[in-house]
Amino acid sequence: MSDVVSTINRRTVLGMAGVSAAAVAAAGVGILSSTGPFQREAQAAEGLEGVGEPTFTALTPFRDPLRVPPTLRPSGTTEIDLVESYIRLHSQMPPTRLWTYGGHFPGPTIEVRRGQRVRIAWNNKLKGATPVKAVWVRPDGPGPGLLPYNRPGSSGGLPRPEVDKLTAWTTVHLHGGHQNAINDGAADLAVSPGNAQLAEYANDQAATHLFYHDHAMAVTSLNVAAGLIGNYVVRDAEEDQLNLPTGNYEIPLAIQEVNFDTDAQGRLNGRILAKRIIGNNVELTPGSMPPALAGLAPFTMVNGVVWPYLDVEAHAYRFRLVNVSGVRVYRLAVVDEETGQVVRGAMKLVGTDMGLIGKPQTIDEALSLSPAERADIVIDFAAFPGKKLKLVNTIPGQTPGAALPDFLIPFPQVMQFRVEKQRRALYTLPATLSPSFRKVTAADVPGDAVERFVVLSLDNAGAMPQIWEMQEVPEDTEPGDGIVTVEMPGGTRTLRRTATVFEDATTFFAASGTWEKWHFISVAPAGLPIYHPMHIHLMNFQVVDRRAIDASGMNFAAGQTERPITLGAPVPVAPEESGWKDTITVNANTIVTVVGQLAKQSGRVMYHCHILDHEDEGMMRPFVVMPPAVHEIHSMILAMNGATGTHRMTGTHHGTHH
Repeated sequence: MSDVVSTINRRTVLGMAGVSAAAVAAAGVGILSSTGPFQREAQAAEGLEGVGEPTFTALTPFRDPLRVPPTLRPSGTTEIDLVESYIRLHSQMPPTRLWTYGGHFPGPTIEVRRGQRVRIAWNNKLKGATPVKAVWVRPDGPGPGLLPYNRPGSSGGLPRPEVDKLTAWTTVHLHGGHQNAINDGAADLAVSPGNAQLAEYANDQAATHLFYHDHAMAVTSLNVAAGLIGNYVVRDAEEDQLNLPTGNYEIPLAIQEVNFDTDAQGRLNGRILAKRIIGNNVELTPGSMPPALAGLAPFTMVNGVVWPYLDVEAHAYRFRLVNVSGVRVYRLAVVDEETGQVVRGAMKLVGTDMGLIGKPQTIDEALSLSPAERADIVIDFAAFPGKKLKLVNTIPGQTPGAALPDFLIPFPQVMQFRVEKQRRALYTLPATLSPSFRKVTAADVPGDAVERFVVLSLDNAGAMPQIWEMQEVPEDTEPGDGIVTVEMPGGTRTLRRTATVFEDATTFFAASGTWEKWHFISVAPAGLPIYHPMHIHLMNFQVVDRRAIDASGMNFAAGQTERPITLGAPVPVAPEESGWKDTITVNANTIVTVVGQLAKQSGRVMYHCHILDHEDEGMMRPFVVMPPAVHEIHSMILAMNGATGTHRMTGTHHGTHH
């Protein structure tokens, strides 16, 4: 049991085998509390009974109870050890070797108050090579459904020896948090085993559901798949007054796709398996990385359990959803198991990525979450006494709950709710959730807001997605590689590519606390169903425009437009995208415009695609945020030296804020 003991701070060791709440509470501050929001009994690896050796070739849905991570309310400087643990993810598989925060998967839910400054030492005590098995696979196969890259087992896969040698180089990023760059978990500031990352979190933001995860350069996808994720909740006085479901009725749901390896008999052995797709004609050569596509995994975990069930009272519950998958988008619907019908309106939306919305919104059929997106929902099970409801993944126009092999969703089930038979009074949500919330429109954007353009494209071979950082240039600029013209509402804009990978020179510079407008323009060949959940560090934003575009004038081989990209019809913004966000999905051949105010913190941070394989392979760029006065001097220095960069020449200004 010593390998799965989680050291939570300098004075407290919580044994996962079951230290009493009283003993833990007496040990000191910064501990895992025994009761409170999100709290259930912490489960050790053997807490979920099951097989000890590979036995089953398939997994039974809704066989195992949902695991809810313990809550950690830090005080002062808290230490969290990154340690290896063996945790059972389904009772029909042996325990899985994972890298974890404090021995838990997901890591402990960190809960703080708004304005409470917290310091955490993330101690990398991981040993040995990654627990994830990674292989290359070819796209050819027997047809739709469980294609080679979407079924269990690595049979036929091509080994990745560079991954087999990978040890734990880690850095923790508090996603959506406001922290100076030195505390932000920068991708290139990771630490090796035996070292610690010291981070300070200001928590100077409205009540919200954030999450923390590994962000190490080139290996984020593998480290997150290995288990390095956890929830982080900020509370404030505005939220306290709402009487939303709390205590045992408030539960985080971290949803994550996963695949597993098998033994020679095809029996699931519990080892995490990561598959990447390479072309049939691509040859692997030692020391090189082939162009690859991300592969979708077949199984879904919720809080580290594959297809769990949750016994619920006939009572209102608040679920804090977060998609921590590397690739998969979830379009979640609630289905009545007895009738097979969607329970329309069962989910009431109360918050998005960055906190409460103004008024509750009813989700008619389904709620979509791309990787890193969150949704704060309430389901009142008092309306469904004695029912079994299931949360399923689906796509528009298809029967929710049905297998969708043609769309690479072979197993649509996510989790099950088993409602008690007793009848109880229905819950009424507050009519107003956040009086301070205001919907931002294009008219609200300050006149001195910096406008930025980012093109999401492909390399010259059309094989790999790329992020193109752009600068506006004179309209009469000669066409050429990296020159893109776009018809915008105010007229045609001519853009020049200045960077494509993290290592290129920094060209985006910003002043803290000021407003920015970002245009994400996704261009792709017709019919390519690519999408990019774009995340901007240190900026809360709202979507002010989303439109289809005609990108047929884009010449991908030449890396330029032969005729301008033109705007098409508006694309609706879903309720779950209507509040304050830090991540937004940009689908193929659309333009999404977001507007927001930078946090007051500063330093070199990042923006990137949150498909983790895309991020690892280059779809990430740094940008630098400075205090306004420093930014003004820096702009003068760049101008003096003839350098380029996107700047704000003014200082602060007044405007809508959150």
